[in-house]
Amino acid sequence: LATGSSDATTAIRLFAALLYGAKAMKVRKESDRDPYWTNIGYYNSIRELGQASTWIRADIDQHLDVMYKRRFDDKRYPTTDAYRKNRRYISRDSQLTSRISGSEVTASLADLGISYPAETDAEGKVKESPIDICLATNMISVGLDVSRLGLMTVAGQPKTTSEYIQATSRVGRNTEEAPGIVFVLYRP
Repeated sequence: LATGSSDATTAIRLFAALLYGAKAMKVRKESDRDPYWTNIGYYNSIRELGQASTWIRADIDQHLDVMYKRRFDDKRYPTTDAYRKNRRYISRDSQLTSRISGSEVTASLADLGISYPAETDAEGKVKESPIDICLATNMISVGLDVSRLGLMTVAGQPKTTSEYIQATSRVGRNTEEAPGIVFVLYRP
């Protein structure tokens, strides 16, 4: 980032672009989107993570709508099934930090294992949808072993090289399915 740039605006736009990209990419079958459906956001501190958690429902979701409208401006589908099908929504988010209890950590780790596309019941209603964004601190550096994860955004540089290696190695573990992709947002 150049001096004077807003790292908040950059992060919001990057998160939205990555979420939208997973929805918009051309695939042979819907399950090919799965490795990139969930974005793990890595933060150096709980304070930075807390700020990012406020962006999810407002700023990032709003920018997803802007991206959809730019792409489909000539053929908008207001409130129709086609609109819901083409636009990316944030239906689930979670956190992995020391602020949450051990049982919540266990539940979040289990939820990260839910694959895209979401399973539906006999009536076509979604049973459980996958997590779209999971914000985490260095808590994920060890113990997070979810093979379906392939996308991470690192906000700032982790404090040590070993922490960077440990954190970023949490994605891309299933190289047969898809390689891992890590985006690092440096500060000015």
